[in-house]
Amino acid sequence: MLLRRVLGYGVVLVGLVLPLSASARQPQDWMLSAGKPGSYVNLDAVFGAFQAAFEHRMNIYGNANQLTLRGSAIAAIPFGSTQLDADLRVVVLTLGGSVGATDVWRNQTFAPDESLSRKQRREREAAGDMSSMGYGFVEGRVSLALPMNEYFVFNAVGAFRLTGADKRSFDNLIGVVHDGNYLRTDVQFFFKHRKVGSLAPMVQVLNFPLDGSRHTQLNYGFAFISRAGLTRRDDLILFQLLFHPGGELGGYDNQDVYGLATIRGPISFTLAYRSVINL
Repeated sequence: MLLRRVLGYGVVLVGLVLPLSASARQPQDWMLSAGKPGSYVNLDAVFGAFQAAFEHRMNIYGNANQLTLRGSAIAAIPFGSTQLDADLRVVVLTLGGSVGATDVWRNQTFAPDESLSRKQRREREAAGDMSSMGYGFVEGRVSLALPMNEYFVFNAVGAFRLTGADKRSFDNLIGVVHDGNYLRTDVQFFFKHRKVGSLAPMVQVLNFPLDGSRHTQLNYGFAFISRAGLTRRDDLILFQLLFHPGGELGGYDNQDVYGLATIRGPISFTLAYRSVINL
C-alpha cells in the first residue's frame, strides 16, 4: 500500500528494466516454481518497511510434498510485527497457519459515530491524534497453484485472520477499518516468461465485520514479479497495485475508506525487493 499513480507507473518501468541485468543462468520466473529444500534467509526492503525471515523447507515423501517452517519480523512506519508460519504443500495444494503479535505505534481507532474516511484519517494524522495498540493474531490459509503450461499459472490464496485489535481500527495490511477479523482471497492468473518474469491480473475479495454487519469488498489490480538481478544470489522485485471501484460493484461501497490516508483515491500498492540467501 503506498503513494500515487505516477509513482506507480514509474515503478512498473523500473521493474521492467531491472531484470535486463539479471544472470542468464537464473530464469526470471523462478519464483513461481516450487521452492527447493534447505534453509534460507529472506531480506526484504519494502516501501516504508524492512522485513527479515528465516525459513526451512523439507521434502516429505518425495519432491511433490514439502513442509516449510518460517519465522519473520517486519518493522514498518506505522507498526511492527513478528510471526511464526507453517505451510504444507501437497502437489498443488498448500495448507498453512500463522501465529504472531503486532504493535501499532501509529494507531487510529474510531468512535461509533466517527467518519472512517481517508480525509478524516489525514486530519487526525495532521493533528497527531493517534494512539498505540498491541495485539496477537492467528491465521489459517489455503492456496492452490495450477500451472497450465510453460507460460500460464493460476494461483488462488484464501486466508482467515483473527486479531485482538480494537473494534473500528484501521488495518494497515489490508487498508480497511474492521472489527477484528477478516477473510481475504486473492485470485491471480500469471502470464510468465523465463526472460521477463511474471505479470498477473488479479481480483481480491475482502470480507470483514464492521458495526455488527459483515461486508464484502472487491478490489482489482495486477501484480508484477521478476528477478531484479542486483546480486548473484536469487532476488526479486515485486510491484502490486489494487484499487476499489466503489459503487454497487462487490455489494459494498468502501471507496472513501479503502487505502492509506496519504493517497487521495481508493488505491493501495506494494513495492518490495527481496534477496534470498541460501544457507
